[in-house]
Amino acid sequence: MNRDTKRWWVGPALFAAATALGCTGEQAAGSGDLSIAVSGGAAVRDGFPHQEGTTTFAFADGWSLQFSRYVVTVGNLKLTEPESGAVTGEWKQLAAMDVKKGSGGSVELATLKGLEAVRHDFAFDFRPVSGSASNLNVDAESFTLMQDSGWSLLAEGTATHPQKGTVSFRLGLPLDASYYACVNGKDKTQGISIEANKVTGAFIYAHAMHMFWDTLSTGAEDLRFDAFAAMKGDDDQVTEEELKGQDLNDLRDGDGQPLKDEQGKAVYYNDDGRLPPGKQTLYHFVLEAARGSAHFNGVGLCKQRSYAGQ
Repeated sequence: MNRDTKRWWVGPALFAAATALGCTGEQAAGSGDLSIAVSGGAAVRDGFPHQEGTTTFAFADGWSLQFSRYVVTVGNLKLTEPESGAVTGEWKQLAAMDVKKGSGGSVELATLKGLEAVRHDFAFDFRPVSGSASNLNVDAESFTLMQDSGWSLLAEGTATHPQKGTVSFRLGLPLDASYYACVNGKDKTQGISIEANKVTGAFIYAHAMHMFWDTLSTGAEDLRFDAFAAMKGDDDQVTEEELKGQDLNDLRDGDGQPLKDEQGKAVYYNDDGRLPPGKQTLYHFVLEAARGSAHFNGVGLCKQRSYAGQ
């Protein structure tokens, strides 16, 4: 038997063995589950100022702030195959939760079971509370208020300044957006890898500090509350409606004077050119900032599309 003939006979045997190993490997890959939580992070849990690692997050204008509730409505979880976009797992429901009440500022949302143990792209929605939304832990009054108002985010709390006193806030926002092609904040890759025969944990991060930043562009942002406090009503509370009266092109303090920072310079909010004429108010700025507050597994960024023309 010559070498070529011998190779011909050995070849199929090796091919069969390799094929068998390949099937075994695919079967061994198996499936796993994905547990998704929603977190408000240290800002919701500890307020401002707070420490994250070696960084202290504090208001540049001297305010301290605590949340009493931070409610978000999240749903329509979807996993897809990265190349084809085929749906590999989904949770089509919508749920409202107060992450302030959660353990460590986090609430379990859903578990997607029997997922193939490979990498999947991840997507989710922030949608206003609807009749079909479930209530995980929100007090009945707040849940009804959100439902009646068409809100998907409700932030409440108090802010205190050593010279300017205490102001309460209740900010309801009709955030209506879909987040997709999410980057995993833990490993900086897109999507998430499911481990076989295990429950892989992940979380959607409602990054609360966004709504108090003074810029919509990246970098060099400061946390500020003076512009909010200036709009408080007779009840010493500021609401989303009152923020509509704070003109970004003519910011005013509580005495009706031009708003200035701690160095005596005019306060400036940078909308990065995103707000059209007629919507250049602090309310619209906060709504746009909140739209960018949704992350995956930490500060992993997602692409986004808005519903309802927002």
